[in-house]
Amino acid sequence: MVLNAIYDHRIFSTDGHRLPRGFRYAGQGLLDLEVYLLQDDPQGAFGRLLERIRGAGGDPSVAPGLREHLAVRSRRSLRQQTPLRHVVYTAGAGSASSVVGRARATHKVDDRMWASPLIKAGDEVAFEREDDGAYGYVLKGTKYRLAVDELNARFAIENVAQRWEVVHEGLAARFPDHAVALRARVNALGIPTWLDWGFQVDDLIETLMKPSGCVIAWEQGCGKSRLALALILAAGVKHGLIVVEARLVSELLAEAALTPIGMDEIKVIESPADLDDLRRFNLISYERLRMVVDPSQSRRATYAHRLRRRIGLLVADEGERLANPTSEQSRALWRLSARRRYVLTGSPIPNYPRDAFGLIAFAGGDGTAAQPYGYRRGYLEQNWLQSVEYADRGIDRFRDDFVVTEWVTWQFAENLQDGAKREVPKIGNLSLYRAMLAPHLKRRLVCEPDVAKYIQIEAPEIRVHTVDWEPDHLAMYLRAADDFASWYRDRQKDGTCCNLVTILARMRAVHFAANYPQYGMEGIERRSGLTSKQRAVIDRMREIAAEGKQAIVFAENPGVLNLIARELDVSKVDTVLFHGGIPIAKRVKVKDQRFLTGLATGLLSTKESGRAGYNLPNADYVLFYDRSWTWRAEYQAMRRALRWNRKGRLSVEYFHLPGSIDVYQDQMVAHKRDAMQAGLDWATPELEDEAFLHMDTLLDAFVEDIARLHGEKTYDMRKLLKEAA
Repeated sequence: MVLNAIYDHRIFSTDGHRLPRGFRYAGQGLLDLEVYLLQDDPQGAFGRLLERIRGAGGDPSVAPGLREHLAVRSRRSLRQQTPLRHVVYTAGAGSASSVVGRARATHKVDDRMWASPLIKAGDEVAFEREDDGAYGYVLKGTKYRLAVDELNARFAIENVAQRWEVVHEGLAARFPDHAVALRARVNALGIPTWLDWGFQVDDLIETLMKPSGCVIAWEQGCGKSRLALALILAAGVKHGLIVVEARLVSELLAEAALTPIGMDEIKVIESPADLDDLRRFNLISYERLRMVVDPSQSRRATYAHRLRRRIGLLVADEGERLANPTSEQSRALWRLSARRRYVLTGSPIPNYPRDAFGLIAFAGGDGTAAQPYGYRRGYLEQNWLQSVEYADRGIDRFRDDFVVTEWVTWQFAENLQDGAKREVPKIGNLSLYRAMLAPHLKRRLVCEPDVAKYIQIEAPEIRVHTVDWEPDHLAMYLRAADDFASWYRDRQKDGTCCNLVTILARMRAVHFAANYPQYGMEGIERRSGLTSKQRAVIDRMREIAAEGKQAIVFAENPGVLNLIARELDVSKVDTVLFHGGIPIAKRVKVKDQRFLTGLATGLLSTKESGRAGYNLPNADYVLFYDRSWTWRAEYQAMRRALRWNRKGRLSVEYFHLPGSIDVYQDQMVAHKRDAMQAGLDWATPELEDEAFLHMDTLLDAFVEDIARLHGEKTYDMRKLLKEAA
């Protein structure tokens, strides 16, 4: 009877609404502790549950310490949901007491109300700052409020200069006594003697105040390696674990050797025996973490299984891989079930804005009072105490709030990872997105005042070389590109689902046709001789060698780099190859001897091999032979040379074939960069109102442009180009 009174009645998913997994009864929310933590008065809500049990004829017996446990959890949840300190560079309102804004576009005061008043583009509105930091204004006798980010997004603020603003004061301001106690512990351990930049210690203390953990999104060059060691030491855990890429284990050990931490306290887990000899600081590679320990004993038990619930504090370096929670590496990290979890990454949004979801769910909570968007759970709401009959899946709510798509398959709607879709790299609700990230993501930029005291890195000079096509190469490329565009449009017209593997394979063929036609793809003939773009990069490297400077050339395919290296070798230009075809230890050794500390002009690296973990401040130039699909890949590659100890201004150069896949990738990267900077760094979106042109549209525009130049009709020009050579 009592359980029936709590559960109330059976609930079911419908065609228009899908319940979270495991939701079968309307009253299930009454038995979820996180729902009580979300209430304004958790103790009062718990008391009402007891009254409900008594009303059903039960006699509840409250375990000793339960109410105290609820109070402790409430305090911990409050710390977890408090925004971390964040400083942004903005031209909008931030700390000014009174501002005047001019509406950027016509909009409703409240989008949720059908009869909401309108503010027209160009209208001026006066705002007054309130005690909680929001801005109030009066329209037609009614008072309204806007958060700072909403105000800046909707209005151009005219009487405020562009400057650095504190948009969130952080946990140290909210819980000063706790911060003082942590600082005393950090000082007693002597951590500031080697974690000696002021902002590093401040962030160490603030992030340790998070009971579950958080994402530490320091820009590259801020010292994440030492922070990882300091987190474990200051937390006082028995066993800490740092997970890194295999090629970076030696780099982290070298960094640890520069600190007072004894090497006998550090254990690199490389064999099954090491699992029985854990130290305070333990290191393991992502590859080994998901590896089976002993196939003769079990084909399923991995190192992650053996370490489960043994880790007090986990640090996931280069943790953007958690953006895909279904990957083997992400599953291994989740399987550890560490008590506290910290994700270190300079790129918390590696591709699309939705990628932050996996990181936030891992470090901040999966459908909790502090982080309500559940990846495996529902979207937690206060009204779950009344009924969960209309509860949303966390994935569905996240998609509806933040993801912008034109169409998706059911596979993509299921987990935001698999299946085909046509996604636009923009944020659906920018102010809500920023609010969602604020409690769980600690962001630092090298240019913000607290960091710039210690690091001065001049912004790179950007240059784009547009290289003319050769007729035979253009004909070959158009055959591949036009086949893709026609195939893609036909699938849409027929309503046929596009298999993601097939799409990627066809796109790869287009990329190879533009950038590595010597390779030869199925259905596309092999082209001999250098292309105009390859010659342009080779000529540029000869010029750099003549200057006595050094450059890094990044490309997607190692075959292109081998080809460029052979040509430069003929010209007596010394280069070092750095890609997956060379063993890690060998290529790192040669890189250090001949390029980093030697006289080689060029380091020819694939983006995958050289984009993360290496410091190359000696490079004067970074040349991108081809483009990437993500801003992260190019940004991380560029940052290899943008280190705190570099000298002189870095020059970054891109090489484009007009109208090719280079143009589409350039647009894709620009939109992803714009969305990332708007969401993370509160930058004003520059491309928000620009149409995102998909590849088939760009190809059509390219052919039409050529047709106009030659006075031909588009169809005739397409035919002539394909038959040219």
